[in-house]
Amino acid sequence: MIIINTLNEINELDNIPKPLKEELLTYFQEIAEGIVGEAWKEYNLSEVGSIAVIEDDDTIDVLDKFGLMQGNNVPKVLPEFATRVIVGEAEMLKIIWVFGDCNGLSVYYSVGKFGKEFDAFIADYIIED
Repeated sequence: MIIINTLNEINELDNIPKPLKEELLTYFQEIAEGIVGEAWKEYNLSEVGSIAVIEDDDTIDVLDKFGLMQGNNVPKVLPEFATRVIVGEAEMLKIIWVFGDCNGLSVYYSVGKFGKEFDAFIADYIIED
């Protein structure tokens, strides 16, 4: 799993496809600019919530780093929402979890990565553009 909090961390990523890197840059800017305006390039997301990218060799257990799964096949913490994101030729979901009033987590997840039960659970939270 890749955890992202700064623009520099995105720029240093060499092991992800270019379309995913571009998606992450756009999303980071959207969040940071909405919070601090023109100083968005220097913003650290750790104040409001990181971006996590699930990698090919990750198992569902990586989500327990954030207490989401608690040893189960479906999350024990309800997501706020999820959106479909086409990254290159891959279909991904961007899942948003909110913890408390001001902290959260955005997870980029390849559809099917964690199995049908997980996908069926998340499907209830997908909002279509």
